[in-house]
Amino acid sequence: MRSQPHANLCFNFPQVAAVSVWDARRGTSLEPMSPPAGGGVGPASFSHLGSTPRPSLEPPLPNTLAFFVLFAWPLVCIFLFVRLPVEEAAIWSLLAGYLLLPAAASLDVHFLPPLDKFSIPAMSTYVLCLMKGARSPAPRRSIFFYVLAFCFVVSPVLTTLNNSYELNIGDRSIPGFYPLDGVKLALQNLLTLAPFFVGMRILSSDRGRGLLLKSLTIAALVYSLPMLFELRMSPQLQRMIYGAAPSAFAHLVRAGGYRPVVFLSTGLELALFTAMAFIAAVVAVRVRWRFFDLPAGGIATYLGGLLLLCKTMGTTIYGVVAAPLVLFTTPRTWARISCVVVLIICAYPVLRTYDLIPVRRMVAAASTLSAERAGSLQFRVKNEDELLAKANQKPFLGWGTWGRNRVYQQETGTDLSITDGEWILRYGMFGWFGYLSLFGLFATAAFSALSGVKGPVTQSTIFLGALTLVLAVNLTDLIPNANLLPLTYLIAGSIAGRARARVRAGAPAPLPRRTVTPTRVELAN
Repeated sequence: MRSQPHANLCFNFPQVAAVSVWDARRGTSLEPMSPPAGGGVGPASFSHLGSTPRPSLEPPLPNTLAFFVLFAWPLVCIFLFVRLPVEEAAIWSLLAGYLLLPAAASLDVHFLPPLDKFSIPAMSTYVLCLMKGARSPAPRRSIFFYVLAFCFVVSPVLTTLNNSYELNIGDRSIPGFYPLDGVKLALQNLLTLAPFFVGMRILSSDRGRGLLLKSLTIAALVYSLPMLFELRMSPQLQRMIYGAAPSAFAHLVRAGGYRPVVFLSTGLELALFTAMAFIAAVVAVRVRWRFFDLPAGGIATYLGGLLLLCKTMGTTIYGVVAAPLVLFTTPRTWARISCVVVLIICAYPVLRTYDLIPVRRMVAAASTLSAERAGSLQFRVKNEDELLAKANQKPFLGWGTWGRNRVYQQETGTDLSITDGEWILRYGMFGWFGYLSLFGLFATAAFSALSGVKGPVTQSTIFLGALTLVLAVNLTDLIPNANLLPLTYLIAGSIAGRARARVRAGAPAPLPRRTVTPTRVELAN
């Protein structure tokens, strides 16, 4: 049924077959929950139910506190902008909103984008940045940023041109992707880009980029406390405080223990954030910062151990590869590697189409480590092949939303697809136009950093190269997963606005360019 012409509350929960895992673990006890025998997850964990189907139970809904905190967040943003400099206020309005607001609830208004933990902080921060203004004049930037941003915003509208019809597959009828749907998604894309323009305008100085790296590290240190709680007591903080969580409990069981999730959507998303913060902490080692009067080396070691406790192989690999790069190579090397990675991601659909990505060899290599991981990777590759074949039927503008990009059994209409990676979702829904407008925006930002990291190693080049490396890590994770974060856009915008601007008369000067020496380097407030 199409949405009614009034506001609807939409609760974003995955559909759980047979019985809700959360209902099976309902209660307020803080005792650790025992994982399934053998660490099994997913439908196999409910094999004891037998072949007789049982009625599905409704997942619990977010409580009043969840919506109160969500819609009171603009007041928090106002407080931050009143009390802090604009750079710090912009960072913490977005970062704290991302980490603390409930992930399980949103307000879906007819013709408007959903109001959730992503859109409300983004909109509030952007408006307050416009009102308060930046501390320096706007630097000159390439017109490609604005062209690609415009293409990204209008791509859903163009996709409606050849998708405004229903699909009838077996017993299933899939709605058309109509112009009103495209306009609503275009507005959502516009809100999505708000952190990018905040970063490009407010965090385009050396001081802004340094504050962003430092804030990532501090946020992870504070967030490690609820993470450790969930590692010991099981992932239930979001359910305890906000009444519901977006992830099924069985998906958070791994290796005889748990993956923490705290207030994010999935354990994979939190693992990615931890990896990004770990890289920022290693950068702090390079420039000899201190946090809470503790050496950066100890902080980086602590966050590295926390990353291992997230029990996610992909993010662990990111940290293992990035750490020696930061410690033993130059920012120019970081930027060059990042640009190569981003180019591969931009071309990934065509590389996969023509089997130029050795995914079969990856499956074989994974089988030497773990048969379970190899089977999971093989299943993922098979699904991607099927979805890619469907996407290549409409390669330019894609299929649109409502599940039109998915693969169905022709006789019964049964959905056969499991989508994991952001790349196949974007390519299948919006084709090359939507895919390249988004990833091309990130690629243009990464390449703009190349000219900024030339010359001797300074604080300026370290900050710029480090953010480019963090961006590349985040984009790499969009191949296996769909963790496109507000931080992704904020970091890309900060890189894109790398041109230095003259300081306004009377405004504090940005962080001076200084060569990094064995002496300690402090970040000026």
